Amino acid sequence: MTGENSNAVIQQKVEELRTKFEARVQAIRKKGAEQLGDISDDAPDPSDFEAMLNLTFDVKWKLTSIKFDVPQFSMERETIKFDVPEVKMKTRELKFDVPATRMKRTCIAKKPEFHGPRIKWTCIYADVPEPYMKRVSIKTDIPEFSSKRMEIKFDKPVVKMDRVEIKLHLPQFYLKKLDAQIEGHKEKIEDVAADMTSEISSAQTELKSSLQSEIGQEIELMFDALRESILKERANVETSYNDAIGKTKSAIRILKENNAVDEVSRLEGELAKLVTDYRQLLIDLDAALEEMNAQQHEALSSLKISG
Repeated sequence: MTGENSNAVIQQKVEELRTKFEARVQAIRKKGAEQLGDISDDAPDPSDFEAMLNLTFDVKWKLTSIKFDVPQFSMERETIKFDVPEVKMKTRELKFDVPATRMKRTCIAKKPEFHGPRIKWTCIYADVPEPYMKRVSIKTDIPEFSSKRMEIKFDKPVVKMDRVEIKLHLPQFYLKKLDAQIEGHKEKIEDVAADMTSEISSAQTELKSSLQSEIGQEIELMFDALRESILKERANVETSYNDAIGKTKSAIRILKENNAVDEVSRLEGELAKLVTDYRQLLIDLDAALEEMNAQQHEALSSLKISG
């Protein structure tokens, strides 16, 4: 939901609550007139409650107001740009030398052999282990990395509090000089006036509470929608990075088992970069969420109803 839409909905809620309050005041006045009709047999037609009230009371309308600071939202477009890894596994043949041992027939000593006056030295042979570098070849799936540039665009709310005033005309009931016929019911009539005044006051208190509650709810709905869009993108980022990291770790494990040292070193470097970029991106996204939470808290905290 955009800031403009939210502002319009808040204004609509204010008008709806004002209309409900005014209808409530009218219902309270009508109820009071009906009570007066029960007291006096000479009362006017009960359907004309205005005449009933004006006959008994000097009804004066007092202008009162309810003031409150309501948030007005404007939106600033926020863009977070980042590279998401794309990994394709490609079968490659790797050739490399690994240390190995082989047995080599070697002259380990010489023994003399006597042939008349001549001596001949003859080798004593044995198989002796000899280290050497053995060329091996393996075929395995190696991750090949590419990156896709992505952007998360969202409207960051900017909150400005505007003072709003609802002006209401509320009736004040002043008892007129009563006819002798109903003078004896003065106390009951005064009770009716007190009841109407009390109920109107309660309705005014409920109006303030409803304004606070419903405007606050609208603020929460707007921020919830914004948060949901960012969290959805965050989940996509997690899927892409976790896939790339998982495939890289799997390849490293296989290469280690086959002593492909150079290729292990290269992939471990790629893995370290993946993890670093992943962490930083999550930090940036979480910072945007924290800023949004702070804006919501500010808007709700500033919503104060008075009057």
